[in-house]
Amino acid sequence: MKAEITFDLVMKESMDFVEGCYRLEGGAWQVFTFVRTQGLENVEVRKDLVWKSGVTGLSIFVGDDTALNKSTVIQMLADALAVTNWSEVQGPDSIQLR
Repeated sequence: MKAEITFDLVMKESMDFVEGCYRLEGGAWQVFTFVRTQGLENVEVRKDLVWKSGVTGLSIFVGDDTALNKSTVIQMLADALAVTNWSEVQGPDSIQLR
């Protein structure tokens, strides 16, 4: 499956928090968040979230030893959403969507 992704933040090699939007092929924009969490041993994926605005998305929580960067985010989203091909685009601001 193909999908588009946009990041709200300038991505660095290791971040504590990442937020942005993704759009699955033929779908609406959705919001994603990634959070590094102290003491978390396994990745925790929360799908089918509905933000206050009604926009849907997901949150992924990773351990504080995970290098949270663009590559990691794209791979984890690909795994969670069964996406095989991402295109990075300029899309909506997730904070405005939420």
